[in-house]
Amino acid sequence: MADHSNEDFTAIFSPIPNGKVKAALCQLNGFAASVLETAAGTLAILDDTSEGRGAKAGEVVSVYARDMHVMVLDRRGGQLSADLYYAGHHVKSLPAGLALSDAPGVVLSLASGAQTIDDITQTHPDKVFRAQGSRWSAFWQLQKLGREGRKELAKRQAPEH
Repeated sequence: MADHSNEDFTAIFSPIPNGKVKAALCQLNGFAASVLETAAGTLAILDDTSEGRGAKAGEVVSVYARDMHVMVLDRRGGQLSADLYYAGHHVKSLPAGLALSDAPGVVLSLASGAQTIDDITQTHPDKVFRAQGSRWSAFWQLQKLGREGRKELAKRQAPEH
């Protein structure tokens, strides 16, 4: 396995459980990314790792992730930083080790540079979703996923006979 720890890495980790929803959300807001669905939430690895891009994505995604904190992971020159966002605002910076202490192993291996999203895609293609394309297609994808989610919720809440 190659060491990618000195490569720039920018990702948004949030408790949004559906990778398709997170991918469409990133796409709608103009962030091309690969989104990994995990048991603890979703991790969107941004294609654009330029300085400040993660902060902008954290602000935007946290507006849509109602009542949830969103964590931006940013690795530059081998140093990983973690920042929390809530409702469109930066809340605080955390030590990366503390912030990721309960994160799934795959998140740790991506954040540390031990693996890349391409490595994960090869082994778990059903858990990785691409956020790319037009904003209109993302809008309609979110509408469709919302309808499906509401139908599923109604089925679960319906009394059994």
